[in-house]
Amino acid sequence: MVRFRVLACDFDGTIATEGVVAPATLTALERVRRSGRWLILVTGRTGPQLEMVFDRWDVFDRVVLENGAILVDPSAGTERLLCAPVSSRLEPELHRRGVEPLAVGRAVYAGSARHLEVIREAIRDLGLSLDLAVNRGGVVILPRGVSKLSGAAAALFDIGETAGACVAVGDAENDLPMIAFAGCGVAVANALAEVKAAADLVTRRPAGEGVAELAGSLVADDLAAELAAAGGMGVARH
Repeated sequence: MVRFRVLACDFDGTIATEGVVAPATLTALERVRRSGRWLILVTGRTGPQLEMVFDRWDVFDRVVLENGAILVDPSAGTERLLCAPVSSRLEPELHRRGVEPLAVGRAVYAGSARHLEVIREAIRDLGLSLDLAVNRGGVVILPRGVSKLSGAAAALFDIGETAGACVAVGDAENDLPMIAFAGCGVAVANALAEVKAAADLVTRRPAGEGVAELAGSLVADDLAAELAAAGGMGVARH
């Protein structure tokens, strides 16, 4: 019986390097899907930001955008907002305080982490209840309770799968909730130290090469050899 039936992947720094997904990585992901498993892409990017650099959404059964705020079914061509958008009062206030550049999605805003304290002050002064997700040098401003975990959970529910059946792979701080939630959490070799510390497995290769490595192990033996080499980690959490 197959234990891990879903692979959920971050985009930047995980399947992609500087926005580019290598053909070998796509081939490895397609092999996972042909094995009868589901593929989910979970990214902090907005739809237009992702479309600018990646047009193979069809490789994935579900795409989660805006750090958990939007769920897309590429085959059906449907897109669903999973939360109420961040208050529109925040955008002009951030511009007034010099938070530039500011990316505005359907539900979230994203800026540079160098403006983190200014963003916190603006949210506090407006009396808003929002979450902040740091992603290496960036920060995403989110409705309360929205994260890659909540987005991945919505995608899993949509396809009728569970967290325990999911392998989640990422590289940065905003991937931590999803990695902790999954039946097996994986960090690529280029991941931040705190992500590696939280993961059940760490790939030997970075980014897309590491995902291809993970995909090969998933198809070959359902990660049995990798988990055995890691001392069986991942079993006790679920």
